[in-house]
Amino acid sequence: MRVAWTAAAILAALLVQTALSQLLPGQARALDPFLLVLVYCGLHGGETHGMLAGAAAGWVEDVHFGGPVVGLSGLTKVIVGFGVGVAGARFLLTGATPRLLVLFAATLVDALLFERFAVIFDVPAQSLSLTGIVLRAGVNALAGALIFEIVDRQLRREARA
Repeated sequence: MRVAWTAAAILAALLVQTALSQLLPGQARALDPFLLVLVYCGLHGGETHGMLAGAAAGWVEDVHFGGPVVGLSGLTKVIVGFGVGVAGARFLLTGATPRLLVLFAATLVDALLFERFAVIFDVPAQSLSLTGIVLRAGVNALAGALIFEIVDRQLRREARA
């Protein structure tokens, strides 16, 4: 059942990113819904689930929005998913503030890894300024914390019923 929910979340992220790219092409990079999916999976399912969700989300992102090399986002998201999963298993990251910090840090690490891997593999990639990276991290942290809270409330409500 976990695989089906993860696949549905990745499909929802694809739809959100596609809509953002069509409606607001200049601001579409401000939100990374694929990263939100893998962070949630890493926090709730551990490092293996975070890694696998990151690989799947990264590949979907690369295929639909990537450049000439497929797999660069997948590689960065595997690493971030693993790191979030390890942190989620070792520390109590269930409140809103810890989730905000995890989302903020995961976005920073994802952006920096992507830029470094693009240089290493000699892939042309549009780099974000420091302001752009911090803005993206803030948007992801706020949107993710809100979405995570909504999903968790719905899951608690269904568990009680």
